[in-house]
Amino acid sequence: MRKISGGILSLIVASVLLAGCTKYADQNQMQQLSDLKKEIATLQQQIQAAEQQKSGLQKQVADKKEQIKKLQSDEQLLQQRLQAQQDTQKSN
Repeated sequence: MRKISGGILSLIVASVLLAGCTKYADQNQMQQLSDLKKEIATLQQQIQAAEQQKSGLQKQVADKKEQIKKLQSDEQLLQQRLQAQQDTQKSN
């Protein structure tokens, strides 16, 4: 049983080595590699641009939230002043 397992293992290893393990890549493989590297570089640039855009949008959101808080505060102050004025007019 051990000889059969060793023989099968040797046969598998030999077939793998003979089947496709060349020392150098061929021209087609080198072109594919070059194309993939270019695509990766392009995608990385797109990611960076999208992250910058996201950062800008997050800043805009934060600014708008701050504006909303200020407007709500101003509205509350105006309502208080209006109420105080109405109370003053009622008492006169």
